[in-house]
Amino acid sequence: MKNTAYRNWRTAWRCVCYLFAITVLVSACVQPTVKEPLFIIDKESLTDMDKESLLVIRVAGKNFEQVVLGLSEELTDDFFLHELIVDKTTKKHQIASKIKKVSPKIVVLMDNISINLYKGYQKGLPQSVSIIPSVSVMASFMDMAIKNLENATGIFYEVPLVTSVVNLRAILSSNSFDKVGVVHREFMYPAISFNQNYCVREDVELITYSIPNKGNIQSELKTALNKLGKEVNAFWIPNDNRLINAELFNSIWIPFAKEFQKPIITGVESLIAPKFKFGTFAVIPDPVQLGTQAAEIVFEAMDNDWEVETGEVEPPRSVYKIINLEQAEGLFKVNKEKLQNMVDKILTGSKT
Repeated sequence: MKNTAYRNWRTAWRCVCYLFAITVLVSACVQPTVKEPLFIIDKESLTDMDKESLLVIRVAGKNFEQVVLGLSEELTDDFFLHELIVDKTTKKHQIASKIKKVSPKIVVLMDNISINLYKGYQKGLPQSVSIIPSVSVMASFMDMAIKNLENATGIFYEVPLVTSVVNLRAILSSNSFDKVGVVHREFMYPAISFNQNYCVREDVELITYSIPNKGNIQSELKTALNKLGKEVNAFWIPNDNRLINAELFNSIWIPFAKEFQKPIITGVESLIAPKFKFGTFAVIPDPVQLGTQAAEIVFEAMDNDWEVETGEVEPPRSVYKIINLEQAEGLFKVNKEKLQNMVDKILTGSKT
């Protein structure tokens, strides 16, 4: 939702500038001693003069491009959008150089890598420098990711587990889903507790198994899965790359899924690809709409003299639901009518 007062002011200013330009041109015509008008204002220069600068710092990838698309559809009338593509080799001085070059009024950060780089840049600033506001998206555990960032807000990437459970319970109506298991590292306790509270409202018990943040993750994970697999009728995997990386996926998770033979809920689409015979269901934010939502926060910051509510993190407003139908039909009874009405993307082997 754009700033109406700001847009009205801009329109009025354009009219004044047009009238002034016309007056100068007319004066030039009736006074032959003046060879040229003092200046010429065209429509493009007026548009450029009104725009603010915005910097997107992000990693490469199709989903991130989709978020930028959502941003640009809302912001290009009022902002110049600049981009800096980063990766694990990027240094904070490169962030400083880009910010100095484009002088953004606000920064949009995508992924934990971008957030950490901006955090390092911010720490190096003198106390007297005004902090450029930031909006962060597409990062895991957003509330923890932006902790210690000043003038910073964000949007969660994780969709509450209860959303997945309620939808999957309707699609696979022959299953109860009253006990869902999750293994998590200790630092995730606040997020797990949050999800437990919401699950209770739908008569779902989220049974947790906490393991240390560091140490022998592989051994701890294997022990946890062996225990929980006997107690629950569905499993949830949060977006923690220490627990769900390529090595552990092949050595622990795939064998667990083969033995578990019950629904596995994930937070990313890649884990429910039919080729893995692993995940069953995922609910994730719509990336274009995530960009649109971030754009609304940008306009709110502009209206608030470039200040945001530090530490505030919104839930995503628009999500899409994906099912690995090949796996679901092989293990469970699928309600075809609800499948068509409640799922946005159906994966069936090589076809979607």
